[in-house]
Amino acid sequence: MAKFKIVYDRSNCICAGPCAAVAPEHFEIDPSDGKANLKGGKQEGANWVKEIDDDSTANQSVDVCPAAVISVKKIQD
Repeated sequence: MAKFKIVYDRSNCICAGPCAAVAPEHFEIDPSDGKANLKGGKQEGANWVKEIDDDSTANQSVDVCPAAVISVKKIQD
């Protein structure tokens, strides 16, 4: 089964929020600053990352992010 990694550059998030609307299992809006948090993510350098099995809703979050701070990378076939 394929594995994927969501890579999220939270520092450049512009607080638009569509990622949480289309992929609430991966993103939620932090009320303290209005930016999205990657649920279950861990910090790797400047980015937040999370390994997932299915990239369908994660790819939707990539498509709707106006700041282009989310990417999904295949890490295993």
